[in-house]
Amino acid sequence: MSAATITLHLLDGTSRTGIDEIVSLVAVDASGEFGLLPGHAALITVLEPGLIRYRLARQNGWSYAACVGGMLSCSFPRDRVTPVCIVSRRFLRGEEPEALQTMLDELLEREGELRLSTRESRERLDLAFYKRMQQLSQTTS
Repeated sequence: MSAATITLHLLDGTSRTGIDEIVSLVAVDASGEFGLLPGHAALITVLEPGLIRYRLARQNGWSYAACVGGMLSCSFPRDRVTPVCIVSRRFLRGEEPEALQTMLDELLEREGELRLSTRESRERLDLAFYKRMQQLSQTTS
């Protein structure tokens, strides 16, 4: 009989990646860092942006993924496998945690700049709309 493991599913807007035979997983939510082992009770939590590390049964060291934040759900174990699903807007994977963290920081910075740019554009459109409405109300009065 095989040992109990975790199967991790990483889902973003464009892809789904499955990782089998995980023996431990560590992630970060608002309460801090937490770990999951095979057989963990059902759990749903909101992940902070950051690294996710996991250890595969056939490997000695850690493997890494990074996400921009998202939701993690751990279902009740089935057939000695604990299903864990993480849904995020974006994932990065690699073997070097420092490089992944750097890429994640750059991605979050670009997204922050884009949100700021989008917000500024919306505010300019709102202001132009308001001015135009004032002009129209003055011409009809």
